[in-house]
Amino acid sequence: MTSVAALIKTIRPQQWVKNVFVAAPLVFSRHLTDPAQVARTAIAVLAFCLLSGAVYTYNDVRDADADRAHPKKKLRPIAAGALSERQALIAAVVLAVVALGACAALDWTLALIASGYLVQNVAYSIWLKHIAFVDVA
Repeated sequence: MTSVAALIKTIRPQQWVKNVFVAAPLVFSRHLTDPAQVARTAIAVLAFCLLSGAVYTYNDVRDADADRAHPKKKLRPIAAGALSERQALIAAVVLAVVALGACAALDWTLALIASGYLVQNVAYSIWLKHIAFVDVA
């Protein structure tokens, strides 16, 4: 498997369909026929696809040792050695920077939301997934 193929597998494009929810405001605002709004929304959806790919990649680097001991996860590119942890981390940073840059170019509010999404998911990878219950009250 080439590094490019390994990276594509790692960023999990099959999971990106969930990012279509970013387009909900376009649908509910009834701007589906406005080419400028459709283009802006497509960029926002793509940015969230890149962000989620960055998160999957970062999480796989963090979990590589545990994944190597798992019957199915050991086949993931980073755990299997098809993509080095260094290459994966560089890719994750590039994906995140490009995505956040695209969001910032569209709207600063979108960039803040996307940054929050990224921070929340990195916090999950590092810390939150090890907490059995989070009490916010």
